[in-house]
Amino acid sequence: MSRRPESKREKAFRLNVAREIPRLPNNKESLVAFEGMSLGSVLIHYTNWAIRYVAPRARKVEVEPVAANDHRWSARQTEITAFLDKVKRGEDLTPHLSLEPHTKGYTPSTTAADRWADKDFLLNVMGYHHFHLGASLEAKGHVKRTDDLIFARVARDSFTVVAIFDHSVFDMERTPSGDMNPERTRLWQVFDEHSARGLPPGSVYIPAMITTSGHSLHLVRLADEYARIVRTIDPKLDDKAYVLDLYDKAGIPRPKNQKLKWHLNLLDLGLLDSSVPVFFVFKYGPG
Repeated sequence: MSRRPESKREKAFRLNVAREIPRLPNNKESLVAFEGMSLGSVLIHYTNWAIRYVAPRARKVEVEPVAANDHRWSARQTEITAFLDKVKRGEDLTPHLSLEPHTKGYTPSTTAADRWADKDFLLNVMGYHHFHLGASLEAKGHVKRTDDLIFARVARDSFTVVAIFDHSVFDMERTPSGDMNPERTRLWQVFDEHSARGLPPGSVYIPAMITTSGHSLHLVRLADEYARIVRTIDPKLDDKAYVLDLYDKAGIPRPKNQKLKWHLNLLDLGLLDSSVPVFFVFKYGPG
């Protein structure tokens, strides 16, 4: 099936998004292959990458009892308090996040193992971000790595600490009898409890749906929605009356020369006019 013609704005948007995502290997071949993808495909990879970051936004903090009752909560009280204060103030939490998204935004899948090379398995499956509690900043801009990690559900206005784990929680190896290590076992227990919370006994539920590519289904649908919005709205941008109406409805003085372009601010999609500056949001992201 041939791809529908794209406007100059759409093409510029697709290429800009493709170039924003770090690739591994970071070479000309991977860039050319990536730039050759459709807008929908590029956006699937983008949402998978961008969801691993947290937008700097003030959030209400809640702490689950399983976290507050952990012996590490009191042992790490100073670091935890300092970190959660940053969350409440809306500071940039990137220094506390994993370093992998900085280089592994898109990795071509050639084997089954490669499927997860550019993905956060626990985030895709469970919806949990994990944060290091280091208090000192390293030269490269990230906090000193700590063995104890905070796991949290992050929404636009809330930050729910679900538990504390050490790094063995990422170990997928099983014992000869098929058992997971204690931390990973506890993680799944926490996740199952959250997923079934409030449901009547005996209910059947599907906590997470993952595509065969390893992407979360809700992010694939989000990427499809982004692409649909761009395809629907972009032709209207050649209508001067429609463009001026955007500024009027927002209560913004009309600039003499509008310079609108499609833009993603992490997971918020909209039109950016850098000359004003103003960002018209057409779709807010999940976090």
